[in-house]
Amino acid sequence: MRYLMLGAALAAVSAGAYAQAASPWQYYEPAGGTMQAGVVAANGAQLILKCDKPGKKSVYVVMVNPEPLVPPARDAYILPTEVRFDESAPQEDRWRFIGNSAMALNARGQLALDRLMDGLPSASKLRLRMYVERGRTIEVSFDVAGAQDAINRVYESCKDDLPS
Repeated sequence: MRYLMLGAALAAVSAGAYAQAASPWQYYEPAGGTMQAGVVAANGAQLILKCDKPGKKSVYVVMVNPEPLVPPARDAYILPTEVRFDESAPQEDRWRFIGNSAMALNARGQLALDRLMDGLPSASKLRLRMYVERGRTIEVSFDVAGAQDAINRVYESCKDDLPS
């Protein structure tokens, strides 16, 4: 009997581990809110697809770092960010930084979200290198396999049009 229980427990753990290995994406839907999808890096940083309220052009991506990225300020900083999918060449972009957050969005002539969405759906790894101040860089790597499902779910919940 003891071996039967141990076998059942191991099977349950194996099934749970397999489910986690299949997709690193986790989902959260606050009461009355919209779906959010995110992955967590080894250093605790989070990459989150979300919107603040449903509507067209409402989805954005935010990377939340455990430590501050930029000094406190009244306004956001627009800073260079290298985006790299799997082993492809890095792409230069500009993300919006506030405190410990960096955001890829489409605003004021910046199309960081569109460029991110070009490679994210088919990538397994996303590497960000953020040039935050006076030669200081922050590098974060995320396992983003299965991103297409997360993108579909968030865009649908946010009533936004999927990127083309």
